[in-house]
Amino acid sequence: MAEEGQQRDLAGSSATFPTDSENYSSSNHELSPSPPSSSRSPMILYSPPTFWGLLRGAAINLLLPFINGLMLGFGELLAHEAAFRLGWSGTKIFPSGRTSRSVGPGIEVRDDPGERRRREQELNDMTALE
Repeated sequence: MAEEGQQRDLAGSSATFPTDSENYSSSNHELSPSPPSSSRSPMILYSPPTFWGLLRGAAINLLLPFINGLMLGFGELLAHEAAFRLGWSGTKIFPSGRTSRSVGPGIEVRDDPGERRRREQELNDMTALE
């Protein structure tokens, strides 16, 4: 263990890296002055809202979501219409009505099956593309 007593100089080795806190030259102990700015006006951090700024903010936050909702609704209608025209998965334009409805506790009214067939035939006649 001869190395324990010896001090190694690691300043020149590749394992040490200079840090920002080191003084690189003994003559540069003072802080350097900031470079002169081209204008002496202070930086403005806040300006009061203008009419056009408020109008632009209202358009972005109120008008664009409304237009987005319209486009989503029209897209859904168009997709449903295309699925109906192509006959995908039994899509129907008009929902099939319930065959019965409750009018009170334990009382149920059922539709006449013959009347339902007539209504369906009328709807099919109205929606036929012929």
